[in-house]
Amino acid sequence: MKKLAPVSILVIVMLFSACSTMSFIPTEGGAGKFNLATVEYVQAQTVAQKDDILSHMADHIDSQLDSLLAEDRANMQELAMLLDSLDASIMELAAKIDTSEMYLEKSLSGMSKELTTVKTNASSTRMVIRRINDGIDELPKKALITFNLAIEEYLNKDKAEAETE
Repeated sequence: MKKLAPVSILVIVMLFSACSTMSFIPTEGGAGKFNLATVEYVQAQTVAQKDDILSHMADHIDSQLDSLLAEDRANMQELAMLLDSLDASIMELAAKIDTSEMYLEKSLSGMSKELTTVKTNASSTRMVIRRINDGIDELPKKALITFNLAIEEYLNKDKAEAETE
């Protein structure tokens, strides 16, 4: 009995370790679905499935990426057109600002000259008025009337020139 236990354990171990090569296991017909697969067969099938999935993904990845990115590309193209339009508007505005600056500088220089002329005329007029005030009693009435008419004519002349500009 002592020898029977180790022999039976040995037979059972051999039976289980070599069950895929046992000739009495059916490989065809209705019982064929109960075949046991070897580790190499399972690994080969796994590698084959992995390769098949990778090739399928590689074949279809471009079309799927294109479909996923189509909306983003359209949005980016629209954004590029808006940026181009904005750039054109900015360039147009810059040209208008440059033109306005040129006209402003021209106007300021003209106004500066006119202001200098007005200051000179005001100074001259003050001097004339002081002299007249100093000698008002000595001037005849007709000279005062002529002077007033000349001043009115000069002022009207400045107004007419300002209106034509």
